[in-house]
Amino acid sequence: MSLPDVDREMEFHKGVKAVQISNLTQKEFDYFIEKYGDEFEAIYFFQNTKVRDLTALAKLREIQYLLFYNVRGNALWDMRNNLNLKGIMIFSCKKMLSDLEQLQLAPNLQELILCSATFGKYTVKTAEPLKNCKKLKRLFIDFNTEDKRFCPEDFQRLDVFQYQCDRKRNFSY
Repeated sequence: MSLPDVDREMEFHKGVKAVQISNLTQKEFDYFIEKYGDEFEAIYFFQNTKVRDLTALAKLREIQYLLFYNVRGNALWDMRNNLNLKGIMIFSCKKMLSDLEQLQLAPNLQELILCSATFGKYTVKTAEPLKNCKKLKRLFIDFNTEDKRFCPEDFQRLDVFQYQCDRKRNFSY
């Protein structure tokens, strides 16, 4: 897809509040975010395996929901300016889940789904930043953590909490 292809595709989506976009290169991803990102309440990035740098997402002030499936981003982005971001789903994006620090910067994050395609096969260094997501109401995670301080009971304040660390152990509130 070229940049003119992105423009042509977006012509078909005028007035639409949600869009699924696939197979972008890094250049196309950055262009799409810069030119069209704030036109949508929800964006689903599906199979964007050539995208590594997600920092452009920090510019989105109007976005409410971001969904990622099989995006090869190297890390999460600075979320402090995503003022309307209410929900994030990250599915099968291992590198994006390697460091969860940026999640605690999202000022209004209420829903979070972090999972792998291999059920509990991801390991994150620490899930501690999730405790600092003060407006979080619903959380689903299916990964292991190396952090011995991680305690599912710390999330009892949430309306919905589901933690699946393997097929034998899972916690729900």
